[in-house]
Amino acid sequence: MIKACIFDMDGTVLDTITTITYYVNETLKKFGIREISEDECKVFVGNGARILIERIFESRKCDRAMLEEVLASYNAAYDENPVYKTAPFDGILDLLSALKARGIKVGIVSNKPDFLTRPLARDFFGELVDLAVGGKEGVPLKPAPDAVLNMLKELSVSPEECAYIGDTGVDMQTGTNVGAALTIGVLWGFRKKEELVSHGADVIVTRPEEILGEVLKIG
Repeated sequence: MIKACIFDMDGTVLDTITTITYYVNETLKKFGIREISEDECKVFVGNGARILIERIFESRKCDRAMLEEVLASYNAAYDENPVYKTAPFDGILDLLSALKARGIKVGIVSNKPDFLTRPLARDFFGELVDLAVGGKEGVPLKPAPDAVLNMLKELSVSPEECAYIGDTGVDMQTGTNVGAALTIGVLWGFRKKEELVSHGADVIVTRPEEILGEVLKIG
């Protein structure tokens, strides 16, 4: 029986790609670097801001001597107003309400910094989310299982009693590394079905409401 659903944040419960692309491009313009498209951004994101900027630098063949300055500039811009152009995906609020109504705990684990993850979860989801945690010093980012396992311990739920839900190969690997009873890949986020399947998704869904049905199948 599933007692907790742990969600990725960006691309799974929150539509942030326009936000991330906007702040990336505002930063790149300052440094004379060619801007990226939202489709490119969907490929570059998923492993935290540093890897995002590193992937952009690789794609644009930039001088890595500028990387730290560009990363700092991007982080400062994003951190100032992270809700700009961000909203929950359609159907997510109803899904979280349905899970809570059935006594299933809800958590969010993000590679976004913790000081951003917690207020975003609070502002958009309020009491529908039991716990939210982002990247912290000393805790490896996903796909390492540490942050999810720490959350499950706090929720008093075993890995065998949880479903992990995300939109990237990193998330599918995370669910596998955690030992989740069910790892669900969603198609409204950043990556395509082929990546999710190849990285270990047990189930692929196209709409948030399908998640509830998949979770309730686990007896």
